Amino acid sequence: MKDTKTKQTVSYGRRAASYWFVDGLPEIVLGLTLVAIAALEFLWRAFMPQGWNKLDWLIAGAGFIGYFLTERRILDFLKSHLTYPRTGYVQPPEEAELRKPILTTLSLRPEPPPSENVTLFPWRTVGLIWWVFWFFMVNGNLSGRWVVPVMMPVLAVLLYAVNRNSERPYRWWSSLILALTGPAFLLADIPVRLRRPVPLLLAGVWLLAEGGCALVRYLRENPPPTAVEGVRA
Repeated sequence: MKDTKTKQTVSYGRRAASYWFVDGLPEIVLGLTLVAIAALEFLWRAFMPQGWNKLDWLIAGAGFIGYFLTERRILDFLKSHLTYPRTGYVQPPEEAELRKPILTTLSLRPEPPPSENVTLFPWRTVGLIWWVFWFFMVNGNLSGRWVVPVMMPVLAVLLYAVNRNSERPYRWWSSLILALTGPAFLLADIPVRLRRPVPLLLAGVWLLAEGGCALVRYLRENPPPTAVEGVRA
């Protein structure tokens, strides 16, 4: 009986964490952030003097910091107007740490099992995109023609692998599309000085497509309460 209750608790927590992503809004917010960062970097590299070009990493760093500081407030606002009125409020998942110390304690009092309503999205998706981008930026010339065709498949494989058993897994064919955006870059005639923001732009557009498809599906399956009950607004 105890095992059954524990499994149910874990299942409820996992479902609550997955519910956070059912409307696609986390990917949409992240995708818009990456597209905005890439657009600002394009403008920087297009109009600033040649010697200032490499300082565009400051834009990327500031953009990611701004995302981490405001992401939850933006999502809470969007979900309170779009998601919760349709399918109800569920406690948002906590942002889990990559490594948590496991303590074994002896107690005569029964304690509830650890909460499973947690997400590693900031580490497994947001952080992964940043570190892959940073690795290639430091160890290679992101303006080079070969970098994007290599970087995007690497990013796609890592995103698929680390999120496969998470609260927000990505489908293999969707990850394949992201990977193919790298080789497709070879078909584009982009000036050398404007190539560096391309990986962030491609990742942002892919996330917007992921989130947009999820949002459309969610809205179709969950019409507004007034439409269901026939109540006039």
